[in-house]
Amino acid sequence: MPLSPSAEEQRRWLALARASIASAWQPQPLPELALGEQVADLFVTLHIDGELRGCIGATNNDRPLAQSIAYLARQCAFADPRFPPLTEAELARCHISISVLGPKRPLPANDRATLEAELCAGEGLLLRQDGRQAIFLPQVWEGVGSTGEFVDALMRKGGWQHWSPRMQAQSFDCLVVQEGLEP
Repeated sequence: MPLSPSAEEQRRWLALARASIASAWQPQPLPELALGEQVADLFVTLHIDGELRGCIGATNNDRPLAQSIAYLARQCAFADPRFPPLTEAELARCHISISVLGPKRPLPANDRATLEAELCAGEGLLLRQDGRQAIFLPQVWEGVGSTGEFVDALMRKGGWQHWSPRMQAQSFDCLVVQEGLEP
C-alpha cells in the first residue's frame, strides 16, 4: 500500500525523529503516530548548513514505520560511522529528512552499459553482489552530472572496483518528508 501522508502526518513523522534524537539528552515520551503495523523501507538523513551529517536506513525493514523512524533517527545521529555522534547543540541546527522507499524494481545488470541505459535519472539505485550492497537515494542525483557518474560513485561507495556479471540492481522512488518544506 503506497503511503500518502497528509501535511500534518508528515510534521508528526519529523517531530518523532527529532524527539527521538533529543531524548538522548533529555529523556521524554515520544510522540505517538497512528501508523499501526505498517512496514516500509526508509532512511533518515541529517544535514547541517547544507552538508550531510548522517544518513542511516533499512532496506529490508521488518519494524513498524513509527518504530523505524525513531530507531533510524537515533542511529543516524549517533551511529553513522562516517561522523562523530551528534551533539545537542548540533541538533538545533539539523535539517531532518525521512525518505520512504517505494517498491524496488529489478534492473538488468549483466553489464554496466545495460544498467545505465535502463536507469532513469531521479531514481534511487540499490546494487548488490556477493553479500555486499550499496544504495543511493534519488536525492543523490542533485550532486552528479550523469548516469555514469551516479553509478561510478555508488560503486565506490560499495567498494567495487569493476563491474561483475553477478551484480544485481534495483531502482526505486521515494516519498521524501523534510523539515522546512510544506508538502
